[in-house]
Amino acid sequence: MVQFGVGIITEDSPALYVDAALDHNNGLTGIGFTFKIGHHEIVASENRLLLGASTPIFAEGQALLEGISWCIESQLQPAFIFSDCLNLVSKVNGDWQDYSALSGLVSQFRLFFSNFLEASLKYLPRQFNIDAHCLAKDAIKLREEGREELF
Repeated sequence: MVQFGVGIITEDSPALYVDAALDHNNGLTGIGFTFKIGHHEIVASENRLLLGASTPIFAEGQALLEGISWCIESQLQPAFIFSDCLNLVSKVNGDWQDYSALSGLVSQFRLFFSNFLEASLKYLPRQFNIDAHCLAKDAIKLREEGREELF
């Protein structure tokens, strides 16, 4: 059974929610991240458009890396970090390692997590990660409308 983070958030828990969306036709990745207190109080949010990732797990990895960097830059201290990519969360939280590029990215996450001594990475199904998901989709949509620049 997969345990996910919905039941662990209290009304004063600071949390980062991240998600990604791929646009394979144009080689783009939209990412979104939201920092909330509890389930509903949005403190800050952002979306970005990046050059596309080769696979969904790399797109989710980009979102996680950018979201963590954003928290560090903004001096936000999440107690929880949520992603709807179970495969990525399992790899980061486990002792998985090989010689792939994904393994290098997972090592970066583990290093970045040292900035948040109390934080834990949790899986959260997409239906509970709607704000970050919509931000990621909006980044791509704005590019299609010609209103978004690549980072």
